[in-house]
Parts: sequence; C-alpha cells; structure tokens
Amino acid sequence: MLTSGAKLDELVESILNNYGRAAGVFDPNRLEVWEELGLTMSQLRVLHMLQAEPGTPAGNIAALLKVRPSTATGIVDRLVRDGLVRRERDELDRRRVRIWLTEQGLRVINEIRTRNRALIWKVFSNFTEQELRDIDRTFTLLTSEAERQGVLAPWPPKPEVM
Repeated sequence: MLTSGAKLDELVESILNNYGRAAGVFDPNRLEVWEELGLTMSQLRVLHMLQAEPGTPAGNIAALLKVRPSTATGIVDRLVRDGLVRRERDELDRRRVRIWLTEQGLRVINEIRTRNRALIWKVFSNFTEQELRDIDRTFTLLTSEAERQGVLAPWPPKPEVM
C-alpha cells in the first residue's frame, strides 16, 4: 500500500508525466485512424467488444459501456447504418437480439490494429526481451488493479455478463 511522503509524491508525479508522454506516442495515431473512419470512442469500444465476444446481446452493450440502454441503442444504430454491425434475433430466445460485426466492421477493426501495431513495433523494436517483459508486467499490474477496483471493466467480458 502507498504511504505518503514527498518522495512518493514525486514518484507518482513522474509516473503520471511519463504515462502522459507515452500515451502521446500512440494516441495521435489512433485518433487519426478513428477520425478517418468517422468513428467515436464508444463506437470503437463496441466494435472491439464484438470482436472479442461475437454475438454480444444488445442489452449487455449498455452495461459494458456503462451507459443507458437508449444511448447504447443509438451507438449500435449508427454502426448498423454504417454497415459495421448487424442485429440478429437469438435462435433460442427470440426476445434477445445479438450484435455481430459485419465483414466491413471486421475490416475496420483489422485496419485499426494493423496501423497501431506498425507504430508499436517501431517504438518497441529496440527494447530487449527483458524490457518488454517489464513493460508487459507493468501494464498487467495496472489493468489488474484497475479491474479489481472496478475502475476498468474486465476484458474480454466474462461469459456471465453476456
């Protein structure tokens, strides 16, 4: 657990500054791709969610995005209109609607990943294997703690949520 003190405050401030600078490496690239595709952050989250969990029930999208059902419906409506996702009635429970990526939606996700990975590989190419393991461990610790505190939703979503 953290204890207070000037040294600890300096360390946390350094982490925050370095995190901001590191995000500055990748965010402009991501934002450029999203802008080119005309997508919002929420729409992108839905696309990534559907890639991780194809056929996510429509009712679960709002919970996973932490928005109202009407907001989630609007997000999905726009993605349907843009040809990136499709709705289908569940074969076992006709009251349930599931959302699926279309071929075009899958192409968009792959394009985003291809561009992001190219930049990531460029930046990470000069790190040693141990340095990469340290970076991976750091992000694993960060996301695990954020999930534990409920600040970040588990990924991929747990089946019981689906």
